[in-house]
Amino acid sequence: ATDVASASALLAAYDEGHRATAAQPGSEGLGGAISANAWAVEQPPAPLGEAVRALLAAAKPGDGRIMLGFCADDAASGVAALKAWVTSLGLPKGTLHGMDRDGVPLDMSTFGSVYIKYSSHSLSAGDPPGTAILSGYGGDFRGVYFNPQLPDGLFRQYAVLPLSLFALAPAPAPETA
Repeated sequence: ATDVASASALLAAYDEGHRATAAQPGSEGLGGAISANAWAVEQPPAPLGEAVRALLAAAKPGDGRIMLGFCADDAASGVAALKAWVTSLGLPKGTLHGMDRDGVPLDMSTFGSVYIKYSSHSLSAGDPPGTAILSGYGGDFRGVYFNPQLPDGLFRQYAVLPLSLFALAPAPAPETA
C-alpha cells in the first residue's frame, strides 16, 4: 500500500514532468499539449494508478470530494474514460449532463473534443453524488485532471493523467456453440 506522502510526491513529480514537457521550446500543440500528451503515454501506468488509489483511500474517511476533469478527443472516448475511472475506483455514479436536449439524446458523433467535469459529491442542488457535465473543449491536452480533497485540507491537483489509466477490459466475446 502506498502512503499519502509517497503518492502525493509521485503524482506531483508526474505533474511537474508533464508541465515541463509542455513548456519546452518547440513543444507542439496549444500550450505544448501534444508534446506533453506524448510524454504522458511513455510513463509507467502502474505507479500512477496506485498513487491515485492511495489518495482516494485517504479522502474517503473524511468524506473528501474527488473531482475529475476529462479532456478527450470526442464524447465517446471521454465517456468511456469517465466510466472506466469511476467504475475502477468505486466512485459514485450520477447523472451525466450535456449529451441531451430536454431528454432527447444529441448526436455526439461530430461534437468534437470534450471536457467532462465529474464530482463524487453533488455538483448542484438536486444532482446526486457522482454527477458529471460534458461540454466542448478547444484545447489539445488529452487526459484526466485529478483533484482529491483529503482531511488535511491541502489543495492537490495532478494533471494530465492518462485517460486509459483505469481502462476497463472489453467484454468477452459471446461463445459460439
